[in-house]
Amino acid sequence: MENFYTDNYKRVWGNKAIGDTTVVTTSNNEITVLSGSHEYTFSIPVGTYASSYARGESELVDAIKTVIQTNSYPIEVFLGGNHKDIKYNSLVFRLSDDSEIEEIRGSFYNAFFNSI
Repeated sequence: MENFYTDNYKRVWGNKAIGDTTVVTTSNNEITVLSGSHEYTFSIPVGTYASSYARGESELVDAIKTVIQTNSYPIEVFLGGNHKDIKYNSLVFRLSDDSEIEEIRGSFYNAFFNSI
């Protein structure tokens, strides 16, 4: 994906910091992950999620993992630690079928993955 860091493991790292508390509403909970031949669309459950950089834990990541597993999508999601001027959490996505993510879009992507 253009303008995103993709590592050697085909993980795409988000450009937006995930704070200690993330509020997901019906206006920011839709996400679509596209590979060359597949499109995976799902909704993140509405709620308030806690994340901790120090502990490497995220209720948001756990909620996304649950939705992905329920849909049997070959997507993995992680809480990534970034170090620019300050340390912060970001979301990281990868396709477990070894294909490459070509695009991510949707209201969730705009709010919590891509820098605005």
